[in-house]
Amino acid sequence: MNRGYIDGVDQLIEATPVEQVLAYFHRPLPEKTSGEHRMPCVFSESCRDSSYGSLTVNLSDPAKVIYCHVCGVRGNLLTLIHGLAQQRPPTGGKLRSGEFRESVEILRKLRGVLEPLQPSSPPVTEVPPDELPPINPPLKDQEKARHLVNLWEELVVDVEQMPPAAASYFRRRPWLTPDVCRKWKLGYLPRDGRSLFRGLIVYAHQNEAGEILTYSARDPGFEAKWHQWIQDGRPESQKPLKHRYVKGYHRGLELYGQSADRLQNRQLKESLGHQGLIVVEGMNDVIRLDLLGVAAVGLCSNKATDEQLDKLERFARQAALGRVVLLPDNDSEGEAGFKELLWALGERGLEIQLGWSRKSHGGRFAEKQPEDLTDEDWYSVLPTSLGRVRSSL
Repeated sequence: MNRGYIDGVDQLIEATPVEQVLAYFHRPLPEKTSGEHRMPCVFSESCRDSSYGSLTVNLSDPAKVIYCHVCGVRGNLLTLIHGLAQQRPPTGGKLRSGEFRESVEILRKLRGVLEPLQPSSPPVTEVPPDELPPINPPLKDQEKARHLVNLWEELVVDVEQMPPAAASYFRRRPWLTPDVCRKWKLGYLPRDGRSLFRGLIVYAHQNEAGEILTYSARDPGFEAKWHQWIQDGRPESQKPLKHRYVKGYHRGLELYGQSADRLQNRQLKESLGHQGLIVVEGMNDVIRLDLLGVAAVGLCSNKATDEQLDKLERFARQAALGRVVLLPDNDSEGEAGFKELLWALGERGLEIQLGWSRKSHGGRFAEKQPEDLTDEDWYSVLPTSLGRVRSSL
């Protein structure tokens, strides 16, 4: 294997904290930053039943050397990544060829590396840039956008300081208090703000490590524009946009609310254990359920990509015993998209539960969205008639 390529990987390994890798795979983080970290073996379930010991990770070593005292697997950070991703040891006991490259690609993705690693001499084969899988690097690693990392601190969260349309947006959602807005890094961006989203409601999107990837915006006057558009005969060229995203951001790679720190919250861990992972469409849906103590993630769409399906499966298996609850927007578009999602997750052997539909509960929730749920809805009405569907596809 090319020596220059290996050297580049070594530098990337040394620059990557073990905490970032564990957060990416939704695993508990070390309580310290140096010395040894003990964790359940990621290569064999049989190791976890042994009283002899567990997987040791050397946090102080540049290569993050690992060793399982039971199955004997040894390696470095790449070996750990392989085990976390595949749940088995490397073929032949050591990472080689395809397994090595797969671990490197995961490492590059979680570190937000935009370009292929630059070796000291060209590798034997080189993947054309347009064939590399897309990634969403954190804003802090983007030279042209780094100055926007803390844009959320400039967002207005007090309705008394907002223009009428924006103030009305928040008053219709009284649970979006200033404290909640600061926690989720959202608010109204004044028209003199330093972003293309000025005059709109702005939301921050974070990766699993809690780093800001991008911002999106919601038009507070969308409903009025949509009503006018319908009255005007629905001209396609004038169809209003509800949400806006930064060009180049691949939202199909992410889930809103996916931060590992958030999903490790004690109350949300209880929700994951008792109810499963809740899947919704929008950002407000995630926030509203979070305030109810419910662990939800959002697609930012009514359809899931393959990458989002992979994440949902990983989250569900690691944190929710393989259980998923679907809560679509209760309109025709939401139901159509989540019917496909139910089938796709069912094919992966997950236990699927449909939280509601337009006809369930006597039609009480027809045309409703998860953000419309009251405390009574969640704790008294919905649980009484939920039926769990175990996938047998």
